[in-house]
Amino acid sequence: MRSEDLAKLLGVSRSTISRVINNYPDIPQATREKVWKAIEEYNYVPNASARKLAGVRNNMIAIVVLDVKEEGVPHHLKTTEATLIYDNPFFSPVINAVSDQANKLDYYVLISIVYSKEDLKKVEKLFSQKMIDGAIFVGTQETENNLIFKLIEQKYLIALIDTSEIHNNNHNAIYVNADNYEGSCKAISYLIELGHKRIGMITGNINKLSAKDRLQGYKDTLIKNGLQIEKELIYYGDFIERSGYSGAKQMLDKPNRPTALFVSNDTMALGVYKAAEELGLNIPEDISVIGFDNAIFSQYLSPPLTTINMPLVELAKRASTLLIESIEQNEQRGIIEKIEATLIKRQSCQHVDND
Repeated sequence: MRSEDLAKLLGVSRSTISRVINNYPDIPQATREKVWKAIEEYNYVPNASARKLAGVRNNMIAIVVLDVKEEGVPHHLKTTEATLIYDNPFFSPVINAVSDQANKLDYYVLISIVYSKEDLKKVEKLFSQKMIDGAIFVGTQETENNLIFKLIEQKYLIALIDTSEIHNNNHNAIYVNADNYEGSCKAISYLIELGHKRIGMITGNINKLSAKDRLQGYKDTLIKNGLQIEKELIYYGDFIERSGYSGAKQMLDKPNRPTALFVSNDTMALGVYKAAEELGLNIPEDISVIGFDNAIFSQYLSPPLTTINMPLVELAKRASTLLIESIEQNEQRGIIEKIEATLIKRQSCQHVDND
């Protein structure tokens, strides 16, 4: 049944039915009761588009996971059986935590995976068609930020994880990040305490905030302790296992190899473990290894991986809560929160004697 039919049956206007459904206070109680009785009797379902155009929230947020490659470069996830979020130690817990927290607050979650800038433009349609009330973006790069900032300029409610909060000077949005820089400083300081002086690093995708901050923490801590930054001891990876393998092979298959490796996430540390085994090196006797993220598998490696705990679940829950609060208050708020990253000591690092 259409709203026109229901209105004709009851002898009221379509506007009256709409105002009853949307709980406007100026409808007489007798009319309100008559309309609702007819809705139940005839199983009338209000048109979703009409409800959205009327400004009614649909209690839906999106979590937008970004893994955009350079223009013209085929995305490896579209040409292989690999997946971006299934069992992914970063994205999977974030998505699960957002879903859990949103459900507790009576909101639904739409998951959108963005592989290209064209995909990102499609997210704008979710807002313009009023399919969602707000969105959480995870893992943006500088080249994608302008498209997201345009959404913020249009007063859409957005939270960002792993995006530099310096952009908040120009607009209001919610930024929730781990303290990647300080976590990196803790990792390198720990290795220096163990006597390591030649410490290599395998970075993540340097276009992402987390990778930049972790690299900067590495450099600053070396300088602070009077150690040199050696270009040959820095390998630029991209957060996936094979780049950890390639970086380790490049740095460890040399006579004057580093005594320790700081790896920008635990997934790349898996590649380091594989490369070390192929080269006949033992961890930590021949090479100490420290990761980042504290992925669930890190404690089960042999030896268990020393790492920096990245509070992914806390990040996701906080971003969800702040975004939904903004939706409920219908207010675009500028909020910056940074969550501490902590060192988890296990058995993949050991003291070295420099005598």
